[in-house]
Amino acid sequence: MKKFDVTILTASVLVLGLVVLGVSQAKEPAGEATGAVVATIDGKNITQTQLYNEMKPTVGKEAMASIIATELINLEGKAQGITISDEELNKVIGPVKEKLKTPEKFQEYLKEKGMDEKAFLERTRLLLLRDKLIEKAYPTTEKDITDYYEKYKDKLNGTLEQVRPEVEEKAKEKNRRKNTPEWMDTMSKKYKVKVLDPALDSVEEANK
Repeated sequence: MKKFDVTILTASVLVLGLVVLGVSQAKEPAGEATGAVVATIDGKNITQTQLYNEMKPTVGKEAMASIIATELINLEGKAQGITISDEELNKVIGPVKEKLKTPEKFQEYLKEKGMDEKAFLERTRLLLLRDKLIEKAYPTTEKDITDYYEKYKDKLNGTLEQVRPEVEEKAKEKNRRKNTPEWMDTMSKKYKVKVLDPALDSVEEANK
């Protein structure tokens, strides 16, 4: 089964919270930034605004980084006419469901990630799109594949040709990790990313 990059999947939960809270704040009249009540303690209200202000310095940059990365990936995919087909998506999602064996276990897995199946599919499609875009910008070479094999051949069972699919996928994964920061930096400049709130300035974080 293809290894999942859960960083964006996890961050998406934080993103949803901050986006909802941020939008809610933006709609409130000046001087009345109290927000909807999300909890009560001995009759005292805990508001969305309080929650947002508490989350902002701790997870705000990570959430903003996820928003930026998501937008850049989608924009560049649209610009290049690159998409992820349902078939490509199912090749990744199928093995996950098979490994978890039952629909109930799959739903438990989604619950642990804090998302429903639709959100999971969307985030997975986003990761596949990111991988495709980076692979196009920085193609994995035969040298990358042979170098990876030479480095790890003692742990691999067979010759390069015998284990090529596994080695090629690992080499591509390594190549993507290596080039993601540069690709994100290029996209940030291309689409003129500018974070206006210094507390959420996460362009460097998004590049990771």
